[in-house]
Amino acid sequence: MIVRMCVVCRSRLLQNEMLRLQCKNQEIIRFSGEGRSFYICKSCINSKKLDKIIQEICRIDKTSVKNIVTTIKEM
Repeated sequence: MIVRMCVVCRSRLLQNEMLRLQCKNQEIIRFSGEGRSFYICKSCINSKKLDKIIQEICRIDKTSVKNIVTTIKEM
């Protein structure tokens, strides 16, 4: 059992209970097996802090964040 940390709430959960995502070309995609990734727990998908965290991780402007957060919620 592998434990990982959510980038939003910092809670530690089992890896299979979280979404593993990565930023690629300033878009959020499911982890492709290459590069860096991050985990978000399912309870933080609707968090108010998610916008700010995604903006920091992907280094994008505020206007692009809303589209990305919508994409995450659909996953």
